[in-house]
Amino acid sequence: MNLYNSAIVTTKYDVLWDDISALTVNALPKPVLVIINEYRPGSNEEEQLKKMLEVEKSCNLRPEMYNIIFLKDGQMAAWYQIREALDPKIILLFGILPAQLGIASLFALNAPNNFDNRVWIPTHQLSAIEQNTSLKSLLWNGGMKPIFKDNRPNYL
Repeated sequence: MNLYNSAIVTTKYDVLWDDISALTVNALPKPVLVIINEYRPGSNEEEQLKKMLEVEKSCNLRPEMYNIIFLKDGQMAAWYQIREALDPKIILLFGILPAQLGIASLFALNAPNNFDNRVWIPTHQLSAIEQNTSLKSLLWNGGMKPIFKDNRPNYL
């Protein structure tokens, strides 16, 4: 399907009108959404993500409080469809650019960003964070701690 094809908006953005129900299958609205590049089940990335989200010293989230969407490298998915399906209040982007979600906005890395009446925390890929303790510290102190510890919202 060719919706647009110009020098400004090329056909690669037609994907933003595609159905994303395969990404959100069986998912119910939850306050936190994690969007991350695909990884192998049982990998270090999976263990690292679970630690970041669920350990009491960090975010202290239970699985019923968050959804995870996996995107392939460079894959795009329409934010407006994700928003309508899952209605998250906090979005964590691990190695995902806002442009991959059809968002034409710049976000500060490892810090809370307000966009679309939601809090966004973009950061590096999980594998890079796992290998670099300074990146992990930047993410925790600058992005996650202010939201999940210092000013924890009532809906969590």
